[in-house]
Amino acid sequence: MHFIHTNKSFLLISALIMAGLILQACGASPETTPQETPLAVQTELAGTEVSIVTHSFPASAISAQEARLSTIVMGTITMLDVNEGDRVSRGQVIARINDNQIRAQLMQIQAAKMQAAAGYELAAAAFRRITNLYEQESATRHELDEATAGYNMAKAQLEMLEASEQEVQEMLAYTVIRAPFEGVVSRKFMRAGDLAAPGQPVVTLSSPGLLKIRAHLPENLIRELTAGETIRYSVPAAGIEMDSVPLTRVNSSGDQMSRQFSAEAVLPDAHESGIRPGMFATLHLSISDEPAIFVPQSALVHRGQLTGLYAVTESGQAVLRWVRTGRAHEGRVEIVSGLRSGERYISVLDTPVRQGQRVSL
Repeated sequence: MHFIHTNKSFLLISALIMAGLILQACGASPETTPQETPLAVQTELAGTEVSIVTHSFPASAISAQEARLSTIVMGTITMLDVNEGDRVSRGQVIARINDNQIRAQLMQIQAAKMQAAAGYELAAAAFRRITNLYEQESATRHELDEATAGYNMAKAQLEMLEASEQEVQEMLAYTVIRAPFEGVVSRKFMRAGDLAAPGQPVVTLSSPGLLKIRAHLPENLIRELTAGETIRYSVPAAGIEMDSVPLTRVNSSGDQMSRQFSAEAVLPDAHESGIRPGMFATLHLSISDEPAIFVPQSALVHRGQLTGLYAVTESGQAVLRWVRTGRAHEGRVEIVSGLRSGERYISVLDTPVRQGQRVSL
């Protein structure tokens, strides 16, 4: 009986304690959640910018004055003593072509010319004599006509042979190839003993003192270029990383196969700077592109293959936007889609930002 009474007392006390706790909980005032402090961030307004895009194209350093020397006569090369790299002076003999046949032809023409000259003198004397007799009425009209015709025929024959002699003399001059200007033999195509043909180059002569760079550009960039504007170039082999020079010429007619147009720029003092014909060069063109939205690289968020940024709403909340990026230029990246002009975004993510977090501008 004593055990049952003790157990009932314990249950009664426990019930009273539980009731007190429930009453205390019901009467307590709710706890107030403290308001979140806005995160201080750097922001910018998105706006369109006109970027300067630099395009680089392979180019070559070539001689600004270059000539392929050839002959218009066919014959064996009897003399060709220059080699590639040799310096020659203006008027110096580069090569000689066998001229035996041309000289024989010249001798034949000169002999015929002497004969025609004698016939011309005889016809001229007869013409003068018959003319005097005709004026004295001692010669008939028929005799005068015959003397006149003989004189004209002899004169025409002599003039024809004189023209032939001049033509052969010019052909004889083409058997000697001379340097048209002072320069360097940059390429040698033939050797002594080879058969030279009309139009076939024998050597290429270049002027080393004046060089230019030539590049072939796509058709969509030609309208952006005009002769006289400044371009940049580099020649790594000569130790020139970047230099400026005016654009000399832009070819207005392009190649129909490649759809490319050539552009050239003369290099001042190229020889002194170590540039040589044939060296590889690069032409750098800075062209204004279409207006676009650019943001700093520091504003972008990368998660896997996705790229985004935090836009700031009018209520001051950071909202993650996935964007599509384009070209990069000087630390800024083009936003193709996902951000409109006039929207505010966080430009520097130096501290972690949560989706929907309040920020202060």
